[in-house]
Amino acid sequence: MKKLFVLVVVLLMVSACGIKPTGVVPAGPAPTLRNPGSSGRGTDVILYFVIDGRVAPVTRSTGSTVGVENALSMLLAGPTAGEAADGYATALPARSGPIVLTPGPPAAITFSFPLRPIAAVGINQLACTAFAALAAQSSYSVDGTIALSGTDVQLPYQTCQAF
Repeated sequence: MKKLFVLVVVLLMVSACGIKPTGVVPAGPAPTLRNPGSSGRGTDVILYFVIDGRVAPVTRSTGSTVGVENALSMLLAGPTAGEAADGYATALPARSGPIVLTPGPPAAITFSFPLRPIAAVGINQLACTAFAALAAQSSYSVDGTIALSGTDVQLPYQTCQAF
């Protein structure tokens, strides 16, 4: 009788957890990239440079709000001496000229130079920096992709592949 009582107690304990299995619950679309700051405006800009063959963020203090076009211009100017001393490099050629943002979604960015000669890691630097700058300005919607165009090509929609 004692064994039967112990068996009943064990069965009740195992079956009494109260959690019933469910299927996959749809949760809607993927999250969008947004700046958690209150106004979306800050004095730091995030630029993506290359370190150890990967794209990684570098934060620069600017003292004022920086728009998408200015952030990309800073990226194209390359790493500072301090950033280079820390091992950061760029896969982008030093370029200047107009950069035009067309809000989206998806946002479209047009450069005044050709994009085909730029390696994939350089294109990723542009995409990640653009995403960070768009997120810092809460007035822009970022849906996970951006369009990059140069004087020679409009690339397929890009995502940020930072590690």
